[in-house]
Amino acid sequence: MLNEEVDDTEFFQQDFTTASEWEIFNARLEEIFHEWKLSYGLAGNQGRLGRNELSLCEWTVLKEKLSFADVELDVVRYKANVSERELSPESKPESGECQAFVDLLANDNDYSIIDHMADRRLHPLAQWYGLREFVVVVPVKQSITNESQIRILMSSIHIAVSESSCDVPVFVQVLEKVQNVFLGVCESDSVKLLFDIVHLNIIPPTCKYLSGLLDVFKGKVSVPYMDPVAVSVRFTYSLNKFLNYSYVAEKNIPFSDNSDEESDFAETKISLPFGVGVDPVSELILHCTWPQVADNVVIDSQTYSDFDPLTAPAWSIRARFEDTPVCYMAECMQEFLQISESKRAITEYFPELTYGATQNIEGTKALERLTESKIPTLASVIPGIGSGGATGSKELKLEGPLNDDLLKDMLYYLFPDAQSDSAYPYKIPLPGQTEFDPLKIKSAHPDSLVHRLAMLLGLCNSFFGGKRAVAQLWVEFAQEMRYRVERCIQIPGIAAGFPDSRTCLLHQKLQMLNVCMERRRIREGGLPFAMTNRTGSEADSREGSHESEDEFFDCSDDEEAESKRRHAAWNQPVGRLSKLGKMLLVDSDEPLYIPITQEPVPKTEDQLEDDAEVMLKLGPGSELCTQMMSASLLSDMESFKAANPAGKLEDFIRWYSPRDWIEEDADERDPFGRKGHLSSRMLIPGNTWQTVWENARPVPARRQRRLFDDAKEAEKVLHYFESRTIGQITQLTVSSLFHTSIRILTEEAGSDREVIPSFAENMDKITSTCCKLSRENWVTNAPTSRGNSWKKYEVLLGDITQLENVIIQVRSLRKKLFSTGNEQAEDTMDVEGKREFLSKLLKAFESELDGGAKSFIAKRVLEMFTEAKKAANEQANEKSVALVSFMLADGAYVCLPDPVEKQFTLRLGGKTVNKGMGSPQFMRAIFTHNEFRLCGAFSQNTTFY
Repeated sequence: MLNEEVDDTEFFQQDFTTASEWEIFNARLEEIFHEWKLSYGLAGNQGRLGRNELSLCEWTVLKEKLSFADVELDVVRYKANVSERELSPESKPESGECQAFVDLLANDNDYSIIDHMADRRLHPLAQWYGLREFVVVVPVKQSITNESQIRILMSSIHIAVSESSCDVPVFVQVLEKVQNVFLGVCESDSVKLLFDIVHLNIIPPTCKYLSGLLDVFKGKVSVPYMDPVAVSVRFTYSLNKFLNYSYVAEKNIPFSDNSDEESDFAETKISLPFGVGVDPVSELILHCTWPQVADNVVIDSQTYSDFDPLTAPAWSIRARFEDTPVCYMAECMQEFLQISESKRAITEYFPELTYGATQNIEGTKALERLTESKIPTLASVIPGIGSGGATGSKELKLEGPLNDDLLKDMLYYLFPDAQSDSAYPYKIPLPGQTEFDPLKIKSAHPDSLVHRLAMLLGLCNSFFGGKRAVAQLWVEFAQEMRYRVERCIQIPGIAAGFPDSRTCLLHQKLQMLNVCMERRRIREGGLPFAMTNRTGSEADSREGSHESEDEFFDCSDDEEAESKRRHAAWNQPVGRLSKLGKMLLVDSDEPLYIPITQEPVPKTEDQLEDDAEVMLKLGPGSELCTQMMSASLLSDMESFKAANPAGKLEDFIRWYSPRDWIEEDADERDPFGRKGHLSSRMLIPGNTWQTVWENARPVPARRQRRLFDDAKEAEKVLHYFESRTIGQITQLTVSSLFHTSIRILTEEAGSDREVIPSFAENMDKITSTCCKLSRENWVTNAPTSRGNSWKKYEVLLGDITQLENVIIQVRSLRKKLFSTGNEQAEDTMDVEGKREFLSKLLKAFESELDGGAKSFIAKRVLEMFTEAKKAANEQANEKSVALVSFMLADGAYVCLPDPVEKQFTLRLGGKTVNKGMGSPQFMRAIFTHNEFRLCGAFSQNTTFY
């Protein structure tokens, strides 16, 4: 029985050579540290950091995922992208010194900026310890609150750091995440540095002052050092009630009762309201700092303190701003954008404008008036005939939110020529006085009728009645257009000439109306607008030149007689303007005459698009398409045939398209340019030029059918205006309104543009975006909301809002911090210094005060604190307000409240008393009214322990 063999397979066999889950976790940690090259000598030592460099530089963040005991963890590496610099002999670190040790003992980043950092935020460990590189192990979901789990995880961190020779601090986040409690370790050679954080909701009585903190700090340091403890202290004060120093921009609404008195109305600037409804500066933060003092020269206890804010060697100020204040101009434009998709017609607001109800409205029979006979009718000379005995048609009055006086002021602003002494004349440069910028916004001249109309529509929508007010103003504008067209009164505030496709469609339509009225005046024997608008000798000289231009030098009497002799009575030349140099006809010795042709046909942008769409649908071989393209060519050919009865197609080409006439070698016997031939494209059989020439008859321009019917085209534009919906009115004027806002931003910024960070770059971005959007067709039903035009304009409006807010921020800071009136003598800061100071505040940086508490800005800040204290005492006499009172040298009594935050930073390094060079010791205490935090980093030399 004793020799019976035992079957080993019946028992559980454990393989102790297999790695456990904990060992796999440690190995993976070591692998990550090696991949990130965190071992000795690979991280390098770059010396000390610059002031606040950790909060100003970019950070590189790398992340790996791990899991241990069903807990998901993120291993995150943070590294500051510090600019390389040449190290001075003083800042050059000792050979082999750990970078973390250097960062702990440096005080240049003791108080880093942690808020207003856009989309990034400085990690608390970098803020508290001043480290430029560290690794954090963070739980993904639930927090690690179990003490056993914390110990196991910390042991893994210690093993991984030791085995991988990692000299970068490694931390583990423990307890609840909102507490920001971290435990960490860093090893370098024989020195081990342990990080620990204590977080409480109440301040222990023994730690309220520096004396108690020194006891705690020295109790953690086991080795006595030769140098005293270096102490850095900062007291922070907050001011959020400015009272007399607050800045609120006045909301000036043009044409409103509260804008200005009637007597000053003529001097009032008509513009969109600009400003912010509340003070954009929400808080001023004052920092009183003692950068570095020895613990044996200062006392801070419950009974006495050497830390007097007025004696602090460094004073600095920071500003915090309102997140989303209401900006007047941006709000007005936002409301205007919101109606851009409205499909409500004008007649929904004013049913009396529908067809049938408008038959008796003055200005609704423009086409009849433009084409009516010169012979008066019986009904027009005998009252009562044709009108049923009525005394005459009465103009229909629209009842809307805009009263008569307000509407009259707005119309006088739009049409200043209606007043003899208008306060708002247009200032539009003449053609050729300004160079065209191809990148400019597609709207109109900044001081044009289009811009004024767009601005008034925006004001009406926001302040005078919404969509109904917009509809009422647009109806009045359209009726004024019809009134002017009927009586050939030039529309002011519009650039001269044909419709310019480089401007917005509304401006082109108004240019078309002016062209139509000018053609009608000339046809009826009047003068062009350009001549009737001039006065004095200049007008006389222009009139003389006009008469000289209208003289047609057909030929002399002898030449005319010779011409009549050569041609039959039915084929006499007519409509000649002048000779074309010394040229003669190809098959005749007669001179080649330039004919009088019809004026070119003006077209607006939408008409050109419609023509292109029609021709695209008809195709290149369509007869109708050929007629559309050759209508002007046919008219010119008929005029040419009338002026040159013996002329041929070759003669017409020599005048009309000289590049299609190829001259042969010059012949001295024929110096009239007749030797040559047509180009290859003109010789193609059946081409358009030959076809049109064959169909053309010798008809002078004055007897041809007009290519441009000014009455018909004018009525088209007027109907276009009268048939717009609310959304279409907005779409016509939105680019001009944004153009106006950009101009207002530039004017309001003024000299402060040098203070505002990246002002020129932001303005260029806004202008280029607006330029791009103004050239796009309005899109409503895009596949995604981002493709809709109103959404694109909304994004652009966000940039405009930000700039408007920053401009008011500068004005608010100027009122609070700089002298005004009688205080100019005390303010010694130069202009450049003020700009730099304000620029730092706008970036949420600390701006140091030269002279500390004795500077002029410091006195202004103390006055604001004192004023806030007095107001608080008046509002609550029974409530005790804790303040610190001081008497200045000039006898002024100032008060500071209790600090909202105190920070004490204690450092110890250098040689020890009996064990050579010591390792760094660090502790920071941060406490506010309801929070207490101790951040410690204590080291020991493993050689002696």
